[in-house]
Amino acid sequence: MEKLGEPVGLWEAFSIIRIMRLFKLTRHSPGLRILIHTFKASAKELTLLVFFLVLGIVFFASLAYYAEKLMDNPENQFKSIPLGLWWAIVTMTTVGYGDIVPKTYPGMFVGALCALAGVLTIALPVPVIVSNFSMFYSHTQARSKLPKKRRRVLPVEQPRRKRDIVVPNNNRNPNMPDKTLLQSSKPLPSTKNSKTINQNLQPRAATADALR
Repeated sequence: MEKLGEPVGLWEAFSIIRIMRLFKLTRHSPGLRILIHTFKASAKELTLLVFFLVLGIVFFASLAYYAEKLMDNPENQFKSIPLGLWWAIVTMTTVGYGDIVPKTYPGMFVGALCALAGVLTIALPVPVIVSNFSMFYSHTQARSKLPKKRRRVLPVEQPRRKRDIVVPNNNRNPNMPDKTLLQSSKPLPSTKNSKTINQNLQPRAATADALR
C-alpha cells in the first residue's frame, strides 16, 4: 500500500521475507547440504562457543567501562556498559571497527586481553567443525563416484501348482502290509529259477573235484 508515493515501511519489511526462497537452492546444491549437515552435527560445539562468547563479552565490557574511569580522560567513549558490550563483541570477534576505542592504559590492557580471549575462544571448537565438514564432504564425494545401478525389472512369477496332500489313514489294519513297502520290495525268485540255478552249479562242482 502506498500513500502519496510514500511506501509503508512495515510492508517493505515483510516483503524482505521473500529472500528466504533462496534456501530452496539447497535441494540442488550439494555444498549447501554439506554445510547444513555440518552445522547440525556440530550443534553442541556451536552452543558452547556462543556461551563462552557471551560470558566474555559481558565480563570485558564491564571491565573496560570501569577501567576507563580510573584515569582522567575527557575523551572517554565508554559512556555506558551497553556501549562496552558493542565494543567487546567487535573486539572478541576480531572485527575491530574502531568506532569505540579505549584511550587510557588500563583500558588498552583490558582491550588486549579481550582480543586474545576472543581468538582463543573462537579457535577452540573450529577443529571439531572442520573435521565434521571433511567427513561429510568425503562421504558425498564417495557417493558421487559410485556407479549408478539400474533398476532391474523382475519377471512375473507363475503361480505354483498345489501338490497332492496325502492324508494318513489312521483306521488301517496294522496287520495289513503297507502298499509302499510292497511296491518297493523286490519279488523273490521262484522255485523254478532256483532249480535251474542248482542244475548249472552241479557240473561246475564235479569238474572242480576232478581237478583236485
